[in-house]
Amino acid sequence: MNSLKTHYVFYYPFNYRQYDFVKLQQILKRNKFYHFTIDEEEFNETLYGTDIEVSHQLLKQFFYPFMEEKLLNDEISIRNFNRYSKKILCDGKMKTAFDEIPFTLLSADINLCPFGIGILAVRIQLADDVDLNAALSFGHFFRVLQPKIDEELGAEITYDNFVFYNTDELILKKIAPFLEQFFVDYSSIHKNISKIPFFEDERMYVSAFFHLEEGAEIDEHLLYRAGQLNGRDKNGDPYISSSNKEYIERFVQEHCYERWAPKFHIITTLQGHIHLSSVNDESMKKYLNSFHSVSYYTLLIHYFYKLMLLKLVFEHSELKFSKDKDIVEELIEQITKFASRYYFSEVSARSEGKEISHYFRKAFRIDGLYRETKETLEELYRIQEDRSTDRLNKLIFILTIFSMISGIYGMNLVIEMLAEPFNISEIFSFTFFEWIALILMVFGLLTLALLILNQVYKYSISYYGKVNRRRQR
Repeated sequence: MNSLKTHYVFYYPFNYRQYDFVKLQQILKRNKFYHFTIDEEEFNETLYGTDIEVSHQLLKQFFYPFMEEKLLNDEISIRNFNRYSKKILCDGKMKTAFDEIPFTLLSADINLCPFGIGILAVRIQLADDVDLNAALSFGHFFRVLQPKIDEELGAEITYDNFVFYNTDELILKKIAPFLEQFFVDYSSIHKNISKIPFFEDERMYVSAFFHLEEGAEIDEHLLYRAGQLNGRDKNGDPYISSSNKEYIERFVQEHCYERWAPKFHIITTLQGHIHLSSVNDESMKKYLNSFHSVSYYTLLIHYFYKLMLLKLVFEHSELKFSKDKDIVEELIEQITKFASRYYFSEVSARSEGKEISHYFRKAFRIDGLYRETKETLEELYRIQEDRSTDRLNKLIFILTIFSMISGIYGMNLVIEMLAEPFNISEIFSFTFFEWIALILMVFGLLTLALLILNQVYKYSISYYGKVNRRRQR
């Protein structure tokens, strides 16, 4: 079975420093990544390949106004989703043990999302009428940034007269060589932390569109293989990662959207969001247009949800419990802003959009991640507040003792002497109780001075810590 038309979009997540937002915009423009606006249709139509006319106006009717304002706003703002697109149109070839797969890298988007989340989207079109097993193998190998295990090894990519043995080099040396300098540096947290610590398995998320011959059967085994990006096995035969028929049937039933079956299916898994079509060419164009417009943005917003929550999970997991109260407060502030401005249970006004959102939320475990992260941060903050209250109560107890005793003795025995012209030699003539009063008064004043200095020091450390974290983010 062959795929007559094959389109891929690979999503490379990163965490950029918001402090350098303006500088990053300038560098994007210098590298011909232009700010994407819906109204510039002539430029927009060059991003998706030949004979594809994407109706971006449809997007305005697809999403709720409160989401459209953030996703499709022409204004460049750190609070919006800012899409920068570049037309590339450069040919390449992937060579595996059994296939040579020609492809065209159509374009790339760099989406600068709120909270320093970035998503680089790479659009690729394979040669027409390619073997479906080869097409699935392409997605399987290309999504792996740094191949390390046997099933990931064995692919060689020739692109722009260069040979690459991993996709990470292709992205960071050819497509966006300027990008890595803006990544958040997590080495201060842990020397062995990767540059993107919340990046699962160092594999990109994938969306794909496979157009098969009109009327071709799309069965459960094919849907499962597509959802898992199962290409060929070590012998070159079609590979499927499960031998349990009941498991495959149950998996497809849970992850596959069948509204337009039997000739059009969408399956959403942890690996990818895959469209399979066996409709006629005219209908195929309509589905492919939707793939590059409403499906792209629906995936983008839900992938942002997942990345934002994983980022919060990572950051609170690295806290030094006794020292990072300020960071806990900042994380709680972030999740509160995230929930109030961006996190919505429904983002689409259309019934199909609502139904597809359900599959994303389930595959990404978005609701569970949000609930767990919010509850953990609130509990952590409550515990730290209790510890702070306990320390404050102990301090008040100590100061109260000083105040009572020095009040009883100091006010009556020493203060009046200090108010008059005082000769230091008179100290040696103090009675036992006057000595107690003097010592308590001096220790009380010293304690008060140390407390004031300690609070000034803590405030300074907190202030400069916030400034440094803001610059790193």
